[in-house]
Amino acid sequence: MNNDDAISSSALSPNNATTTHHRHFKMYKPAKVLTQFKFTHRKRRNRTLLGDVITAADTTLLPSNGVMAIGRLDEDSEGLLLLTTDGKVSEQVRRKSVEKEYYVQVDGKITQEAIERLQLGVEISLPATNNHKHRDDDGDERSSTCESTLASPTASTTTSYTTMPCKARFLDTSIITVENKKNEATTKEEDHSNHQPSETETKSNKRKRRKFGGTCNRCKQAGHKAKDCSENPVDLFNTNNNSNNNNDNVVQLALPAGIIPPPPSLNGHYNIRNTTSRPTSWISIIINEGKNRQVRRMTAAVGYPTLRLVRVKIGCVGLDGMVAGEVRELSEDVMDSII
Repeated sequence: MNNDDAISSSALSPNNATTTHHRHFKMYKPAKVLTQFKFTHRKRRNRTLLGDVITAADTTLLPSNGVMAIGRLDEDSEGLLLLTTDGKVSEQVRRKSVEKEYYVQVDGKITQEAIERLQLGVEISLPATNNHKHRDDDGDERSSTCESTLASPTASTTTSYTTMPCKARFLDTSIITVENKKNEATTKEEDHSNHQPSETETKSNKRKRRKFGGTCNRCKQAGHKAKDCSENPVDLFNTNNNSNNNNDNVVQLALPAGIIPPPPSLNGHYNIRNTTSRPTSWISIIINEGKNRQVRRMTAAVGYPTLRLVRVKIGCVGLDGMVAGEVRELSEDVMDSII
């Protein structure tokens, strides 16, 4: 097993290796954080690592060395991540017998037909390296080997894969209100949007535009994208809509139970898409396999791209009200119940 993501090699001496008491933890990994404790690639040295987001109070909870993440979560995804000092347990948890549940916010009002397609299994495209060079054991895992393939699809061929049957269902949501502070960048963007372009700017912008030559994922017709499809009516289903709110500094979010609002930036501004004219939906997906970015590829295959992905459960272990960056220790009995 490759333990490149461990804080350091095991602190155990060879003489005591058979009598060691291992420790296990669960963590809420925030989005935009790599699932590793140290850099393994030179190009990643400007990224945020797990150790950068763990709260100061929880830093003393973790051993000073020998801790590794069990599986991975895509850098753009968030939620439950298990940590351990036992490489054997890590391998056991990553097996297909362990179910992982994800709460997924998708673009558009997802239909029952799309849910049924997810349940039966859908055909997705995977990097060729995903099948024979690296084993992805987490439902939304992205290995370092495959990351470059995603960034440049032409660099390697892809292969088709049909996902195994899974559990998928709609999620009920409730509306919460959060303060959305405007910053100078936002003000500049608004001023720029109100700017009337000159004739020269208009001609320049027209030259840069390219006609979409692909096929719509919803109606399967050529010439337009799914977000512009006439078969996707505009309504207010599970939308982050604040058009009815007179206070521009307040944003309404539709979230399922147990999901925290996306974290604001340092200046308190929520960098969320304006969904006044675009509905969103929340669904639950439970899988026990783990191909490269599988959950995201599955929702895209049925015509509803993923906007936000939160892993809420691994086996019997859930988030249980954790906040981003929080770490809690797990007992041996809990880990035994997972595997």
